[in-house]
Amino acid sequence: MPIDMFCLVKLSGNLARVEDRLQLMVNEYNATSIQSGRQQYLSLKLNSKIPNHMSWIVKMWHFGKDALTSYSGEKFDMSWEDSLNVFHHIYSKEYGKKENECKK
Repeated sequence: MPIDMFCLVKLSGNLARVEDRLQLMVNEYNATSIQSGRQQYLSLKLNSKIPNHMSWIVKMWHFGKDALTSYSGEKFDMSWEDSLNVFHHIYSKEYGKKENECKK
C-alpha cells in the first residue's frame, strides 16, 4: 500500500499533542515542588524542557499492516523530522483497492 501522507501528518500532530501534554505534566510537577519546598526543584527547573517532537528518535520501523518484518538498531534510528523527509522521497505505487489505514 502506498504511504499515506495524511496519516503521517495526523501522526505528527498527535506526537505534538503528546509533547504538549508531557510539558504540562512536568510544569505542574515543578509548580507542586515549589509549593512543597522540595530541594530538587532547581535541578528540575533546569532540566524540565520536553524536546520538540520533531527531534524524537524513531527506534523501530514496521512497514505494512501487521508486518512480520521490523527494522531496528542504530542504523535505522532517525529523528521524526528526518523520517518525514525520507517519506516525501519514497516512491510507492498503489496496487489493488486503496484502503485508508489510519484511524479517523
